[in-house]
Amino acid sequence: MAELTVDKVVAGYIALRQQKQTIEREAEEKVNAVKAKMVKIEAWILEQANAQGVTSFKTNHGTAFVTTTDFANVADWDAVLTYIKDNGAFDLLERRVSKTAVRGYIEARGAVPSGVNYGTKLEVNIRKPTAKGED
Repeated sequence: MAELTVDKVVAGYIALRQQKQTIEREAEEKVNAVKAKMVKIEAWILEQANAQGVTSFKTNHGTAFVTTTDFANVADWDAVLTYIKDNGAFDLLERRVSKTAVRGYIEARGAVPSGVNYGTKLEVNIRKPTAKGED
């Protein structure tokens, strides 16, 4: 049996990672094809619901129903933050802290900000070598 070396283990790890990426890419393509079909079916059902003036269909195979979902995303952070400050509308923000800012605070002050839990973990990362001439 061949002796294990770090070089051989790293090579094996990189080969497995490439295999995993190939499988994930293939799976993603298949999932995307299925999602595209599902979107067409959902559009057809919505069209039928609108045409019939209903919001649900109960069938032997299941129930299809129409729901309304709200969403919000930011198009212009400067405008949003100005509005929030000017109107005291802090409820428009979600409550979480930036780990980068917390890390900077700890580095500057040597302590974790009050009310914040902060931790680190060790991970092993492996990357394949770059070809000569690549940077």
